[in-house]
Amino acid sequence: MIQDYIAESYAERQAARLLTLQAAWKMDQLHAAGKHYSDARVEIGVIKFWGAKVLYNVIDRAIQVHGSLGYTTDLPLESMYRHARAARIYDGPDEVHKVTVARQVLKDYRPHEVPSEHVPTRRRAAIEKFAEYLEGVDG
Repeated sequence: MIQDYIAESYAERQAARLLTLQAAWKMDQLHAAGKHYSDARVEIGVIKFWGAKVLYNVIDRAIQVHGSLGYTTDLPLESMYRHARAARIYDGPDEVHKVTVARQVLKDYRPHEVPSEHVPTRRRAAIEKFAEYLEGVDG
């Protein structure tokens, strides 16, 4: 169980680190091109909620490993836990950042009829499109 916590924490921490570096890189590129940081809104928004969530998750796992002692003031984990929880609302709650990210991401896509990958509908369309080639074929 502890090895699972270590692996999960390591993976989340590495992902947060890489997301932070990506956001910083994009901001550097925008600055060098004389553009505004607002073009890095997605990357910044993602790291704002993801970084705080990872911090919270890692500390929560550490408390879990230490049992009830981890939640007392005898260890620094209790204080870390309070700060980690607050980090998820310092710059606005996670949900605000997620809405911002989702809006920006969705700008790059156009909607399809739902469900766009419905197999019976696509099969009918394919049969209509290739009807001349399917004459005499069973199935």
